[in-house]
Amino acid sequence: MKNILVATDFSAPAENAAHYAIGLAKKLKADVILCNAFKVPADAPMAAQVAWPLVEEADMELESNGNLNELVKKLEKTNCEAIDSYCPKLLFESEKGKVCEVVSEIVKLKKIELVVMGMAGAGQLVQWALGSNSKQMIDDADFPVLYVPFSAKFLDIKRIAFTTDLSSEDLEPLQFLCIMAKEMDAEIVVYNITNFEMQKTAEEEGLNKQFLKNVVSKLDYKKIRYENIWHSDMNEGFRWIRNNKEIDMIAMVHRQHSLVDKLVNGSYAHKLSRYTKIPLLIFQPCEKIYK
Repeated sequence: MKNILVATDFSAPAENAAHYAIGLAKKLKADVILCNAFKVPADAPMAAQVAWPLVEEADMELESNGNLNELVKKLEKTNCEAIDSYCPKLLFESEKGKVCEVVSEIVKLKKIELVVMGMAGAGQLVQWALGSNSKQMIDDADFPVLYVPFSAKFLDIKRIAFTTDLSSEDLEPLQFLCIMAKEMDAEIVVYNITNFEMQKTAEEEGLNKQFLKNVVSKLDYKKIRYENIWHSDMNEGFRWIRNNKEIDMIAMVHRQHSLVDKLVNGSYAHKLSRYTKIPLLIFQPCEKIYK
Protein backbone atom coordinates (compact mmCIF):
# COMPACT_ATOMS: atom_id res chain seq x y z
CA MET A 1 0.00 0.00 0.00
CA LYS A 2 1.43 3.36 -1.04
CA ASN A 3 -1.19 6.04 -0.31
CA ILE A 4 -3.94 6.56 2.26
CA LEU A 5 -6.44 9.38 1.76
CA VAL A 6 -8.04 11.09 4.76
CA ALA A 7 -11.20 13.12 4.12
CA THR A 8 -11.38 16.00 6.59
CA ASP A 9 -13.68 18.89 7.46
CA PHE A 10 -11.23 20.05 10.18
CA SER A 11 -13.53 18.81 12.97
CA ALA A 12 -12.21 16.98 16.03
CA PRO A 13 -13.43 13.53 14.84
CA ALA A 14 -11.85 14.12 11.43
CA GLU A 15 -8.56 15.16 13.04
CA ASN A 16 -8.65 12.04 15.22
CA ALA A 17 -9.14 9.96 12.05
CA ALA A 18 -6.05 11.66 10.57
CA HIS A 19 -3.98 10.67 13.62
CA TYR A 20 -5.26 7.10 13.29
CA ALA A 21 -4.45 7.05 9.57
CA ILE A 22 -0.89 8.16 10.25
CA GLY A 23 -0.44 5.39 12.83
CA LEU A 24 -1.75 2.91 10.27
CA ALA A 25 0.46 4.39 7.54
CA LYS A 26 3.56 3.84 9.68
CA LYS A 27 2.76 0.14 9.83
CA LEU A 28 1.89 -0.12 6.14
CA LYS A 29 4.77 2.13 5.04
CA ALA A 30 2.33 4.34 3.18
CA ASP A 31 2.03 8.09 2.73
CA VAL A 32 -1.00 10.14 3.79
CA ILE A 33 -2.93 12.66 1.72
CA LEU A 34 -5.39 14.94 3.50
CA CYS A 35 -8.40 15.99 1.44
CA ASN A 36 -10.90 18.79 1.98
CA ALA A 37 -13.92 19.35 -0.26
CA PHE A 38 -15.16 22.93 -0.14
CA LYS A 39 -18.37 24.31 -1.56
CA VAL A 40 -18.78 27.89 -2.77
CA PRO A 41 -22.02 29.46 -1.42
CA ALA A 42 -22.87 30.75 -4.91
CA ASP A 43 -23.22 27.12 -6.03
CA ALA A 44 -25.92 26.37 -3.47
CA PRO A 45 -29.46 25.88 -4.90
CA MET A 46 -30.96 28.86 -3.04
CA ALA A 47 -27.93 31.15 -3.31
CA ALA A 48 -29.66 33.54 -5.70
CA GLN A 49 -32.49 34.17 -3.21
CA VAL A 50 -30.23 34.70 -0.19
CA ALA A 51 -28.92 38.17 0.58
CA TRP A 52 -25.32 37.48 1.55
CA PRO A 53 -21.97 38.58 0.18
CA LEU A 54 -20.86 35.77 -2.11
CA VAL A 55 -17.44 34.36 -1.35
CA GLU A 56 -15.26 33.88 -4.37
CA GLU A 57 -14.09 30.37 -5.20
CA ALA A 58 -10.45 31.46 -5.04
CA ASP A 59 -10.95 32.68 -1.47
CA MET A 60 -12.58 29.42 -0.43
CA GLU A 61 -9.77 27.42 -1.98
CA LEU A 62 -7.18 29.63 -0.30
CA GLU A 63 -8.87 29.15 3.08
CA SER A 64 -9.10 25.38 2.55
CA ASN A 65 -5.43 25.12 1.60
CA GLY A 66 -4.46 27.26 4.57
CA ASN A 67 -6.39 25.06 6.99
CA LEU A 68 -4.89 21.92 5.43
CA ASN A 69 -1.40 23.35 5.70
CA GLU A 70 -1.92 24.12 9.40
CA LEU A 71 -3.32 20.64 9.99
CA VAL A 72 -0.28 19.07 8.30
CA LYS A 73 2.07 21.07 10.54
CA LYS A 74 0.12 20.00 13.62
CA LEU A 75 0.13 16.34 12.62
CA GLU A 76 3.84 16.37 11.79
CA LYS A 77 4.67 17.65 15.28
CA THR A 78 2.73 14.96 17.11
CA ASN A 79 3.03 11.82 14.99
CA CYS A 80 6.64 11.21 14.00
CA GLU A 81 9.38 10.33 16.45
CA ALA A 82 13.03 9.39 16.04
CA ILE A 83 12.28 5.80 17.05
CA ASP A 84 9.81 5.31 14.19
CA SER A 85 11.14 3.08 11.44
CA TYR A 86 8.97 4.86 8.89
CA CYS A 87 7.52 8.38 8.92
CA PRO A 88 4.75 8.96 6.35
CA LYS A 89 4.86 11.95 4.02
CA LEU A 90 1.90 14.24 4.63
CA LEU A 91 0.40 15.93 1.58
CA PHE A 92 -2.92 17.65 0.99
CA GLU A 93 -5.48 18.32 -1.72
CA SER A 94 -8.46 20.69 -1.76
CA GLU A 95 -11.14 20.66 -4.44
CA LYS A 96 -14.52 22.29 -4.94
CA GLY A 97 -17.45 19.90 -4.92
CA LYS A 98 -19.31 17.26 -2.96
CA VAL A 99 -17.24 15.14 -0.60
CA CYS A 100 -17.89 11.78 -2.25
CA GLU A 101 -17.23 13.14 -5.75
CA VAL A 102 -14.03 14.93 -4.73
CA VAL A 103 -12.72 11.91 -2.83
CA SER A 104 -13.55 9.57 -5.73
CA GLU A 105 -11.68 11.80 -8.18
CA ILE A 106 -8.58 12.01 -5.99
CA VAL A 107 -8.67 8.24 -5.45
CA LYS A 108 -8.45 7.76 -9.23
CA LEU A 109 -5.83 10.44 -9.88
CA LYS A 110 -3.53 9.55 -6.97
CA LYS A 111 -4.11 5.78 -7.08
CA ILE A 112 -5.34 5.70 -3.48
CA GLU A 113 -5.78 2.24 -1.98
CA LEU A 114 -7.60 3.19 1.22
CA VAL A 115 -9.78 6.11 2.34
CA VAL A 116 -10.15 7.02 6.02
CA MET A 117 -13.00 9.08 7.49
CA GLY A 118 -13.84 10.16 11.02
CA MET A 119 -16.90 8.91 12.85
CA ALA A 120 -18.44 11.04 15.60
CA GLY A 121 -19.76 9.46 18.78
CA ALA A 122 -23.11 11.18 18.68
CA GLY A 123 -25.28 8.16 19.31
CA GLN A 124 -25.74 6.69 15.87
CA LEU A 125 -23.46 5.01 13.39
CA VAL A 126 -24.26 7.38 10.52
CA GLN A 127 -23.29 10.47 12.55
CA TRP A 128 -19.81 10.78 11.03
CA ALA A 129 -17.64 13.87 11.09
CA LEU A 130 -18.65 14.62 7.51
CA GLY A 131 -22.36 14.20 8.24
CA SER A 132 -24.66 12.73 5.60
CA ASN A 133 -21.76 12.48 3.14
CA SER A 134 -20.68 9.27 4.87
CA LYS A 135 -23.91 7.45 4.04
CA GLN A 136 -23.43 8.43 0.40
CA MET A 137 -19.81 7.25 0.62
CA ILE A 138 -20.98 3.82 1.81
CA ASP A 139 -23.43 3.53 -1.07
CA ASP A 140 -21.39 5.03 -3.92
CA ALA A 141 -17.68 4.47 -3.19
CA ASP A 142 -15.85 1.94 -5.34
CA PHE A 143 -12.92 1.73 -2.93
CA PRO A 144 -12.38 0.56 0.67
CA VAL A 145 -13.30 3.11 3.33
CA LEU A 146 -12.19 2.87 6.96
CA TYR A 147 -14.50 4.66 9.41
CA VAL A 148 -12.72 5.63 12.62
CA PRO A 149 -14.76 6.31 15.80
CA PHE A 150 -13.92 9.49 17.67
CA SER A 151 -12.83 7.48 20.71
CA ALA A 152 -10.51 5.17 18.72
CA LYS A 153 -6.76 5.60 19.14
CA PHE A 154 -4.22 3.74 17.03
CA LEU A 155 -2.17 1.45 19.22
CA ASP A 156 -1.60 -1.67 17.17
CA ILE A 157 -3.68 -4.02 15.07
CA LYS A 158 -3.28 -7.64 16.06
CA ARG A 159 -6.65 -9.11 15.07
CA ILE A 160 -9.08 -8.15 12.30
CA ALA A 161 -12.60 -9.56 12.14
CA PHE A 162 -14.12 -10.07 8.71
CA THR A 163 -17.84 -10.88 8.61
CA THR A 164 -19.04 -13.10 5.76
CA ASP A 165 -22.25 -14.56 4.39
CA LEU A 166 -20.23 -17.30 2.62
CA SER A 167 -20.18 -15.46 -0.69
CA SER A 168 -17.41 -16.12 -3.20
CA GLU A 169 -17.46 -12.36 -3.82
CA ASP A 170 -15.53 -11.98 -0.56
CA LEU A 171 -12.32 -13.19 -2.23
CA GLU A 172 -11.04 -9.83 -3.52
CA PRO A 173 -11.77 -7.89 -0.30
CA LEU A 174 -10.10 -10.63 1.72
CA GLN A 175 -7.06 -10.58 -0.58
CA PHE A 176 -6.81 -6.84 0.02
CA LEU A 177 -7.17 -7.42 3.75
CA CYS A 178 -4.47 -10.12 3.73
CA ILE A 179 -1.97 -7.73 2.11
CA MET A 180 -2.79 -5.16 4.76
CA ALA A 181 -2.65 -7.65 7.65
CA LYS A 182 0.67 -9.10 6.50
CA GLU A 183 2.38 -5.72 6.92
CA MET A 184 1.18 -5.59 10.52
CA ASP A 185 1.56 -9.31 11.27
CA ALA A 186 -2.12 -9.29 12.22
CA GLU A 187 -4.48 -12.25 12.40
CA ILE A 188 -7.66 -12.30 10.32
CA VAL A 189 -10.67 -14.12 11.74
CA VAL A 190 -13.43 -14.73 9.19
CA TYR A 191 -16.74 -14.87 11.07
CA ASN A 192 -19.98 -16.32 9.73
CA ILE A 193 -22.95 -15.38 11.90
CA THR A 194 -25.35 -18.29 11.61
CA ASN A 195 -27.94 -20.47 13.36
CA PHE A 196 -28.89 -24.13 13.00
CA GLU A 197 -31.50 -23.45 10.32
CA MET A 198 -29.14 -21.24 8.28
CA GLN A 199 -26.32 -23.73 8.75
CA LYS A 200 -28.52 -26.59 7.52
CA THR A 201 -29.39 -24.60 4.40
CA ALA A 202 -25.75 -23.70 3.83
CA GLU A 203 -24.70 -27.34 4.10
CA GLU A 204 -27.49 -28.52 1.79
CA GLU A 205 -26.47 -25.95 -0.83
CA GLY A 206 -22.79 -26.61 -0.26
CA LEU A 207 -22.06 -22.97 0.60
CA ASN A 208 -19.53 -23.83 3.31
CA LYS A 209 -17.47 -26.06 1.02
CA GLN A 210 -17.71 -23.56 -1.84
CA PHE A 211 -16.53 -20.72 0.40
CA LEU A 212 -13.57 -22.72 1.71
CA LYS A 213 -12.67 -23.83 -1.83
CA ASN A 214 -13.28 -20.59 -3.73
CA VAL A 215 -12.16 -18.10 -1.10
CA VAL A 216 -10.21 -19.34 1.93
CA SER A 217 -8.00 -21.80 0.00
CA LYS A 218 -6.97 -19.03 -2.42
CA LEU A 219 -5.71 -16.66 0.26
CA ASP A 220 -1.93 -16.57 0.46
CA TYR A 221 -1.76 -15.77 4.16
CA LYS A 222 -1.11 -18.12 7.07
CA LYS A 223 -2.60 -16.08 9.91
CA ILE A 224 -6.22 -16.48 8.90
CA ARG A 225 -8.92 -18.71 10.33
CA TYR A 226 -12.64 -19.31 9.90
CA GLU A 227 -15.23 -19.49 12.69
CA ASN A 228 -19.00 -19.72 13.03
CA ILE A 229 -20.82 -17.46 15.48
CA TRP A 230 -23.95 -19.30 16.53
CA HIS A 231 -26.80 -16.86 17.09
CA SER A 232 -30.38 -16.58 15.90
CA ASP A 233 -30.10 -12.79 15.59
CA MET A 234 -27.57 -11.22 13.19
CA ASN A 235 -27.41 -8.02 15.22
CA GLU A 236 -26.63 -9.91 18.41
CA GLY A 237 -23.94 -11.86 16.61
CA PHE A 238 -22.39 -8.64 15.46
CA ARG A 239 -22.67 -7.26 19.01
CA TRP A 240 -20.53 -10.20 20.15
CA ILE A 241 -17.86 -9.25 17.60
CA ARG A 242 -17.92 -5.59 18.59
CA ASN A 243 -17.70 -6.42 22.28
CA ASN A 244 -14.74 -8.74 21.75
CA LYS A 245 -11.84 -6.83 23.28
CA GLU A 246 -9.34 -8.80 21.21
CA ILE A 247 -10.72 -7.37 17.95
CA ASP A 248 -8.91 -4.25 16.71
CA MET A 249 -10.75 -3.72 13.41
CA ILE A 250 -13.94 -4.99 11.80
CA ALA A 251 -14.23 -5.44 8.02
CA MET A 252 -17.21 -6.33 5.87
CA VAL A 253 -18.60 -6.11 2.35
CA HIS A 254 -21.51 -3.74 1.80
CA ARG A 255 -24.23 -5.54 -0.14
CA GLN A 256 -27.85 -4.68 -0.69
CA HIS A 257 -29.88 -5.53 2.43
CA SER A 258 -26.67 -6.52 4.20
CA LEU A 259 -25.62 -6.15 7.82
CA VAL A 260 -24.25 -2.71 6.94
CA ASP A 261 -27.79 -1.58 6.10
CA LYS A 262 -29.01 -2.87 9.46
CA LEU A 263 -26.24 -1.00 11.21
CA VAL A 264 -26.93 2.23 9.34
CA ASN A 265 -30.72 2.14 9.43
CA GLY A 266 -31.64 -0.05 12.39
CA SER A 267 -32.34 0.93 16.00
CA TYR A 268 -29.49 -1.34 17.08
CA ALA A 269 -27.02 1.10 15.57
CA HIS A 270 -28.51 3.97 17.55
CA LYS A 271 -28.16 2.08 20.81
CA LEU A 272 -24.70 0.63 20.44
CA SER A 273 -22.53 2.78 18.17
CA ARG A 274 -21.84 5.41 20.82
CA TYR A 275 -19.87 2.80 22.75
CA THR A 276 -17.73 1.41 19.96
CA LYS A 277 -14.03 2.09 19.73
CA ILE A 278 -13.41 -0.32 16.88
CA PRO A 279 -12.80 1.08 13.36
CA LEU A 280 -15.07 -0.29 10.64
CA LEU A 281 -13.61 -1.09 7.19
CA ILE A 282 -16.27 -1.30 4.49
CA PHE A 283 -15.64 -2.88 1.10
CA GLN A 284 -17.89 -2.73 -1.93
CA PRO A 285 -19.18 -5.82 -3.79
CA CYS A 286 -16.96 -7.69 -6.25
CA GLU A 287 -18.09 -5.73 -9.30
CA LYS A 288 -16.19 -2.81 -7.79
CA ILE A 289 -12.57 -3.87 -8.09
CA TYR A 290 -9.87 -3.41 -5.43
CA LYS A 291 -6.34 -3.13 -6.73
